[in-house]
Amino acid sequence: MSAGNQKKKRIFETKPPDMFMLSYASLATLLLAFFIVLNTFTEEKKKEFIEGFQRSMKRREITFGMGGILSGWGDDKEKEAIRKMKYIYPDEKKESRESSDKGVNEINREEEHIPAAVVVSFDEHDAAIPLEGRRSLNNLIDLIGERPCSLIIEGHTRRNFIPSGEYHNCWKLSLDRAKVVADYLHEKGNISFKRLIPVGYGNNKPLTKDIRSDRHNDRVSIIINILK
Repeated sequence: MSAGNQKKKRIFETKPPDMFMLSYASLATLLLAFFIVLNTFTEEKKKEFIEGFQRSMKRREITFGMGGILSGWGDDKEKEAIRKMKYIYPDEKKESRESSDKGVNEINREEEHIPAAVVVSFDEHDAAIPLEGRRSLNNLIDLIGERPCSLIIEGHTRRNFIPSGEYHNCWKLSLDRAKVVADYLHEKGNISFKRLIPVGYGNNKPLTKDIRSDRHNDRVSIIINILK
């Protein structure tokens, strides 16, 4: 076979790789890895925050569940009725001292609920925070600091509420208890009123239904919401 009859091998020209696309692909891969690591780090920090919160309180009254309602208590209809009956305290103080407050200025962002409530006990017919309650609130102030979170402050009374000269109904007493805790957190911890949500439930969300332990229902529960 002559050399002229031999098939000539075709050599295909190859273009050099697009360096911009290579750099872009590498950057995208690095960013993806970064966000995966960041998300894992955030979840770990969130877990540490919850555990640290529970350790710092050192109280047996830490409860778990939906907004202070103990697990297994009541049916969905009862829980919904309680939510509709709650009273929100008037927000008359928000305008005055916001510029010096700690934390965020707006809390109308998406929130993630931490199912843990700190319980501060009160004497019957009284809205004054006892010494032990102040210590717990001081621990809470030190814990949350300037972390991006809001606090739902739920006021409660005992089931067998008996009207007194100062409080003719349980709603007013529960509301005043929530308000006095909010005022303490604002004044002592310089926490913005925009991060504090006082709510009065009267005697509709008891911690215990046993009448012999009714005094434990005179309380304020504080629920933490982490702002995303």
